[in-house]
Amino acid sequence: MNLYPAIDIFQGKVVRLTQGDYNSCVVYSKDPAAVAKAWEEEGAKWIHVVDLEGAKAGTLINAASLSAICGGVKAKIQFGGGLRHIKDIEQVLALGVSRVVLGTKALDQAFLEGAILKFKDKIAVGLDVRRDQVKTAGWMRDGNATLQDALKLFTQLGVSTLIYTDIEKDGVLRGPNWKTLSTVLAGTQARVILSGGISELSDIEKCRQIRTPNFEGVIIGKALYDKRFKLSEAVRLAE
Repeated sequence: MNLYPAIDIFQGKVVRLTQGDYNSCVVYSKDPAAVAKAWEEEGAKWIHVVDLEGAKAGTLINAASLSAICGGVKAKIQFGGGLRHIKDIEQVLALGVSRVVLGTKALDQAFLEGAILKFKDKIAVGLDVRRDQVKTAGWMRDGNATLQDALKLFTQLGVSTLIYTDIEKDGVLRGPNWKTLSTVLAGTQARVILSGGISELSDIEKCRQIRTPNFEGVIIGKALYDKRFKLSEAVRLAE
């Protein structure tokens, strides 16, 4: 099971939002690369990076911060936010990203098909869900698809990695949506990464006990920044 400490970037700073609300923005650091280095020193093999402005605007905005992160750590970088064109994907892979996350464009069947054909398992899809509805554009817009619709499409196109987020669980430190996670795991053969709601070490322990073979790992955000537990403790538990 992989643990993905999250670095959300807004205006070049490391921030956290609550349930995707930009008005709830809290700044934790002005140096994303230093935060990435700290997570690596605590045992991170992967780091999950999001360009929040990019996700909202539909274009890569925090490329400089991403470049500094990639250049400063040996950990693998999973990155999303504002990737709407093939050239955007090529650009971030050239910076050193190991896996890109498509959100808004994941529901564009022709685009996703082309991206998977070209980049294969370097493509992951963000499955961002609020009350069974998939959300896009930094969670600002309705994707006009239910969770089951999206799972069906992604299975059909051979998506290798899915990142499932329950938006209502994001940043509120009340535990993940275990029930829907089970539905997602059962509804796809893709590797599934859980995001949203991890609040204490017992959540990591519960993840560790998931026996479904396609459960790949978990993204941890606010719990780390609010010092609910140390990443190094979670890494020991996950191992």
